Parts: sequence; structure tokens; C-alpha cells
Amino acid sequence: MKPLYLITVGILLTSSILPGCKSLSFTQKTLPAEIPVQDYSKSIVVIDAGDVYTPGLAITKKREAVVTSIKNMYFSNLPDLLKKDLQVPAFRDTILTDDEKTKLLQNDDAVKLKLATKYGANIFIILQNYEGGFSQDEVVRTKNNDGSTNKTAYYSVFFNTDITVIQGDQLYRKRIVASREHSNRSVLSGLLARGPGYEANKKDIISMANRNASNVSGLFRERRGMMNGRGEFIEQGR
Repeated sequence: MKPLYLITVGILLTSSILPGCKSLSFTQKTLPAEIPVQDYSKSIVVIDAGDVYTPGLAITKKREAVVTSIKNMYFSNLPDLLKKDLQVPAFRDTILTDDEKTKLLQNDDAVKLKLATKYGANIFIILQNYEGGFSQDEVVRTKNNDGSTNKTAYYSVFFNTDITVIQGDQLYRKRIVASREHSNRSVLSGLLARGPGYEANKKDIISMANRNASNVSGLFRERRGMMNGRGEFIEQGR
């Protein structure tokens, strides 16, 4: 009989999620800082240069109103989180014009100098393309005893951002994602499921915006947590 070797490579957990969906595995993981804060960096400035995008069948203006309010909250809170996590002063920009923001995205030296003079900053985080709301993951079909078929749609809640980070002469373009399974509902034959309401489930979108902000902070520091089967990292203590 061959000897049995047990090799420990982390902690693997399997949890059952919504009925009809596959279970997700979670693996313990430590992520190093993708953009380590350099010693010469005195402060961080966060610039809002983004538009809001919202998927779904709910009334567009209502969706956009909810996600825009969350986006404003996100932009207001992000510098405080960066200051707390990184122990570096952080500010929200209030002086750049739209044209200057466009130039900054191209790493324009004159705009960087303007921000450095105003805020003493050497790290610039430009927020772009806020996406928030609910996505349909899959539709599961089940057959009844009478031969009829039931269809159930499963949804995730998410808040994603595209950002550009400039530190010194280095420029990084990142997509920051945060999502989790949310809910399910029946699909009537021949009709699309409307999906969760944005106003009624606003707190769930906010929770993903908070996780997204933590992921932005995590670009600059080591993080420990769990990686799920969808490739999303969940930081411990967040």
C-alpha cells in the first residue's frame, strides 16, 4: 500500500450558496501591495473624474439617482479610509477642471504640479466609471411533476470602479471590483426577471461600495483574507 502524504497549502472551505448554483470554494490568501507607498510620498489626493453606469430593467433615472448618491458617499469617504489604513494624509480634489482631469489621466506634468502644490501630494487616484447595482448570474430551470418548468433567476450585487493611480513617474490603470450573491426570483414564462429594486436594496450596494473602497486601499498595503471561486478577494476584518 502506497504511503499517503498530506500536503497543507492553505485552508479550503466549501460553502453552499443559493439553490441551483454551484458551491463556492474559499482559499486563504495573502496579497502583497501592488503599489507600495514610496518613502517620498507625502500625501494622497483623490480625484473624481467618473461617470455612473447602472444595469437592470428598473427605471433608469431611479437607478442612476441611487447609484449616484452612493458614488458621492464613496468619493467623500475614500480619503478618510486611505488615511486610516495607510497612515498618510489624504484629500479630495476640489480645484481641477474637467479638461485638467482629462490631462491628468494622460500623466500631464503641469496638472500634477498643480495638485502637488495645493495638497503636497505625490500619489494621485483618479476615479472613473462607477458601476453599481445588480447583475443576473444565471437562470436555473427545474421540471415539475406535471411536466411544466419553473425558472429562477439568481442575482449578485456589485460596485465596480475603473481607476488610474499615479505615483511619481509611475502610472497604473486598475479595475476594482466588489460583489457577492444577493437574491433570486421566479421568471414568468416568456418574460425577463426585473431584478432587485435599487432603492429597496440600497444598503446592499453601499456595502459593496465600502468593500470596493477597501480594495482600493489594499492596492497600497499587504492584505490577508480569502479568495472565492470567482476570483474575488475578501479581506479579513472588513
